[in-house]
Amino acid sequence: MSEDVGDDVGDLTAAGPDDEDLVLAARKSRTTVQEAPSIIYVVTKEQIAERGYRSINDVLRTVPGFEGDRWEGNGWERTSFSRGIPHGVLVLWNGVNIVEPLRNYVSLDRKIPLEIVERIEVTSGPGGVLWGSNALLGIVNIVTKHPEDKGLTAVVGAGDGPGDRLALKAGLGYDARFGEDVGLTLYVDFFSSMGPELRLDAQKVIGSLPEPADDSPTIYVPEAVTLSSGQRDWFLNIAGRLEIGPVALDWMIPFEEDHRAIATGGAPLRVNFLDPAQKGEASTSSDSVRVVQLSYRDRFAEDKVGVLARAYVAQWLVNDDPFGVYPASPVVLANLGYTQDLRLKLIGDVIVRPGVAVDVDYGVGDDLKLLAGGELFFDINRGVDQTSWAPATEGQCPTGFTYDPYDTHLPCRIVDRLIDDVTRAIGGGFVQADWRVLPELALSAGVRLQASSQFDPALLWSGGAVWRVADRTHLKLFASSGLRPPGTASTNVRDTTSSITFKANPDLGAETSTSFELEANTMLLRDAGVVRDLYLRANASYTLMDNVIGRPGGRYENSAQLDIIGAEAYARLRFQAGHEVWANYTYTRVFDDRQPSGEIQNISNHMVNLGGKVGFLDDHIELMGLLTYKSAMVDPNRPPLVDPSRPDYSQSCANILASGVASDDPLRQICSFPTLSGAVIVLPGQVVRETLDPVLLLDFGVRFRNIWRDLTVAVFVHNALDYRYYEPDNDGDARVISRPQPKPGMSFFGQISFGL
Repeated sequence: MSEDVGDDVGDLTAAGPDDEDLVLAARKSRTTVQEAPSIIYVVTKEQIAERGYRSINDVLRTVPGFEGDRWEGNGWERTSFSRGIPHGVLVLWNGVNIVEPLRNYVSLDRKIPLEIVERIEVTSGPGGVLWGSNALLGIVNIVTKHPEDKGLTAVVGAGDGPGDRLALKAGLGYDARFGEDVGLTLYVDFFSSMGPELRLDAQKVIGSLPEPADDSPTIYVPEAVTLSSGQRDWFLNIAGRLEIGPVALDWMIPFEEDHRAIATGGAPLRVNFLDPAQKGEASTSSDSVRVVQLSYRDRFAEDKVGVLARAYVAQWLVNDDPFGVYPASPVVLANLGYTQDLRLKLIGDVIVRPGVAVDVDYGVGDDLKLLAGGELFFDINRGVDQTSWAPATEGQCPTGFTYDPYDTHLPCRIVDRLIDDVTRAIGGGFVQADWRVLPELALSAGVRLQASSQFDPALLWSGGAVWRVADRTHLKLFASSGLRPPGTASTNVRDTTSSITFKANPDLGAETSTSFELEANTMLLRDAGVVRDLYLRANASYTLMDNVIGRPGGRYENSAQLDIIGAEAYARLRFQAGHEVWANYTYTRVFDDRQPSGEIQNISNHMVNLGGKVGFLDDHIELMGLLTYKSAMVDPNRPPLVDPSRPDYSQSCANILASGVASDDPLRQICSFPTLSGAVIVLPGQVVRETLDPVLLLDFGVRFRNIWRDLTVAVFVHNALDYRYYEPDNDGDARVISRPQPKPGMSFFGQISFGL
């Protein structure tokens, strides 16, 4: 906060005073990774380019304590975990909270192009004092580039592979300074692909709806199928920054359309069980966030006082049309003469967050700094609707539905308000003191009062000590608290005609976290011959989450308390010639008394990343490799198994047809349809806890740098082993998401970047 850390920050993962490894999110002021009173990991723009990251989720996949690109609803939401918990990360875009208020969610996929990113600062643990809402278990601060007078730049690329087919990319940037006080950076990015091919081990025909709907049989065709959406996804982003003296205007305006071949419940949308010669229709989605921020930053009183004032607006797009639920089958509408699948339409007209914030720092001598500030914003939801369709019976629609004979899906439709229109205010003020008691010892303590028109006020606190026990060796002790407000979907969701909904609870309280952390870090072998430095870090944490929101019986409740034990280790060895090897390890266990085992098992307890780069010909040629391992996870689901000794678990259509069941029996009618003659019907109430195999992912690439002036060619292969792996449902909803979620296989991508 005290200075604009966007300029000349260098390699921020380096540790030690010679490297000036500056970060912002930990204290809203310049500090180093070693000395910040938090567990921090920083990824720079150079590392993003070297490692071939494609999205911020890719970055978080390799950060200790985090797990990026975990899918919910078979890719409907692509979220990141911190300490084993989804939706617990506060994501900041240049200091602006971009976590959607509807679901406490933000997608960190291709919609945010990495070409605009200067660095990504990742803090493990709560950060509620400085950042307030959503800083529950971690902070991801995305810092975008500032004007540097580079002129015109361009990038073009293409790739293919079952993990991301027929991919195309183009980007154009302009970067200039007009004198000392005026600068402009502008970047337009376009990416498009045909999406991944995903392999289902069984084809779900129909199953139960979410609670509070009753459980029902799950019908499968127990044959594997490989699916793709058949549609081209595309992402367009226009981002930039205009600086005029102490005033800056930042913006990011994305547009997108992507598609899913698998429904949130696991049914194959691109399969038509009524007519195998025809394909179904994939879901189409947009869930981007647009941000505009105007800021003023300056220093006064002989540089002792710094002020940062910001006004911003964030807008989220929620558009799913169609939102596929089940494919066409004789179980869905066919008995009425319709051959369409079961689908919905979800639209959010207005989901915005306007806000203002002011931060002030005051240097009381050389050893004491005071930070204070406040923020007020409004979460506004308007017109979040759901459209449902139904067939006409003798030309008549069900009550409340409107008849449209020209509708290409079904002739009867109804538009329901899915989320009540709501406006909630959230604000808070904080004060923090950073005191260097001795040259070797620094203390930090802070407190924030967080209030809202929706939930009770909360007092958040933090305190820490950083002790330099030896040259370039530090020991940290830190404790902090955080808060996550309930999503407006949980407090204001409504019953709809389709009944595909949950039960709201307007009395929900905010979820809270308290964490205690210990870290030791050191820098060894500084400029020792061919070695540039060896950096080592190890940390451990205990976190208590309280008032955790769940959905027992389909109604949102503050119903749980979680105990989280975590440990991380990180090592990086750099050489004078620019070579580098690094590794990190994450250990996480989450205990929840609501779970049968007492422990949440749909997360990896052990995650390892091994990476490195080697340069040749004065770094004109650069090779990179990255290996990721995630230990086995457990998924409660309903596999389509037939066990003659367990007729209470499932029945096969072959047995039903051979058993002499009456011709008017619904199960016989289903099984008599040709495409379902080999189907398996898993009966209600059945769950199998299935252990999913560990995951091993290999990425590698080569860059030919500055071939001519700044011309660079790069080729990267992702998931080079073509490992077709599966992930469990994040919520453990066995009856709805009844099979593990498939993830993409191998893909490669090459691109050329150059100046114009």
